[in-house]
Amino acid sequence: MVPRRLQRLESFRLGRLRVHVARSPRARLLGLALLRGLPPDTALLMPRCRSVHTFGMRFPIDVVFLDARGEPLRVVRGLAPWRVASCPAAAAVLERRAARDGMMPAMSDQAFGSRFRDALNPRVPIYRDSYNEYFMLILSAGGAAAGTQVPLYILMAITGLWGAVPFAAACVVFELVVIFGLARPQMQPQERIAWAALWSFATAAMAVAFYYLVAKPTL
Repeated sequence: MVPRRLQRLESFRLGRLRVHVARSPRARLLGLALLRGLPPDTALLMPRCRSVHTFGMRFPIDVVFLDARGEPLRVVRGLAPWRVASCPAAAAVLERRAARDGMMPAMSDQAFGSRFRDALNPRVPIYRDSYNEYFMLILSAGGAAAGTQVPLYILMAITGLWGAVPFAAACVVFELVVIFGLARPQMQPQERIAWAALWSFATAAMAVAFYYLVAKPTL
């Protein structure tokens, strides 16, 4: 049975394998560690990864280091627990329980290549699960409170420009770029409009407060 931790992740089919994509920091940190077992038809893909460890693993794994096109660069078979493997040129890593037959799926499979490129593409929305929802909430709250104001405050101190309105507007733009450009949550159109309005209002209010309480008295 597929562990519940993996069931919450985005997944796609690669031949006989069900590949789960570890996008979030938590999923990447845990990987396959501490799991009691893993079905032979299940694998974990970690984009933007060049090195893996098996600390806390309970079973050996097969590891395939991939380039940006999904082509294999290095294959490590039967990597035992408490070991480290790396490939400096890799763009991602595919992990599965060590196969008894010693066979791994064809990494150049066209369907896999498309899914793999999506996993690396920052324009593709991240998969929504409970962890990512909380992560987005914390990220947006931190950005509205100080994450956008401080960098722009430093820029304002260097240039000597901006008033309250331009400063607030710049903070709002900065925040929305971070949320929809870097964090890229997967949302319905109506959700995007509602969240953009909420983030804009909260960020603008915090930016005005920051301007009059911190920026104006110190610059």
